[in-house]
Amino acid sequence: MVGLGLLALAQGVPWPQGEKLVYNLLWQGFRVGRLYLTAETLEGGWRFRLRLEPSGLAQVLGYSLEAESQVGPDFFTHQFYQLHSEPFRGSTKLIFRRDEDGCSALVVHPDGRETTWKSSHNDVLDLLALIYYLRLYPETRQIKAVDYPRLAQGRLEPLQSGSLLGYRFAREDVLVEAWYRPDARRTPVRLVFGRDFGRIEATLLENSR
Repeated sequence: MVGLGLLALAQGVPWPQGEKLVYNLLWQGFRVGRLYLTAETLEGGWRFRLRLEPSGLAQVLGYSLEAESQVGPDFFTHQFYQLHSEPFRGSTKLIFRRDEDGCSALVVHPDGRETTWKSSHNDVLDLLALIYYLRLYPETRQIKAVDYPRLAQGRLEPLQSGSLLGYRFAREDVLVEAWYRPDARRTPVRLVFGRDFGRIEATLLENSR
């Protein structure tokens, strides 16, 4: 049986099986805790997880963020789940699935209202999977991304700051930035997410593994 470490190597990815990245997280300029990003192999693919460990006022007010992405051998999203809870607003849940006919998503809003959308595309990336996809395919410029109201499509803008290489995806009310070290692992050192819930910035603190 091929070990997980050898499987990761065989797939030719720049990150190791079980990689755990830890970030300092700011929301609207306030420190809200630490963000954990992990990668684990699955049969024929990967599972990526994102989890916020809130601290201080954010913990008292109930701010939380968690997400899980499962990708196949093509590294496009098969399943995606995200739950985001904000003080004085409530929780928003996003559930995405890919199938033979394309993909679909269910959004549960803070007031309990449910909305859905469908697309015939299956070469789709959620915002968590996109972080890893760009580590593997840094030449990527056009993407289709899972978003709340609908599938978001567009071009990635390449960025550079000192030795760091980055990408920006901005469409209507969604903003994503990912910055990487120019090394063999292409470690993501800074992540930015912005939309109607405000601006979230994550800065790498340590590489646990």
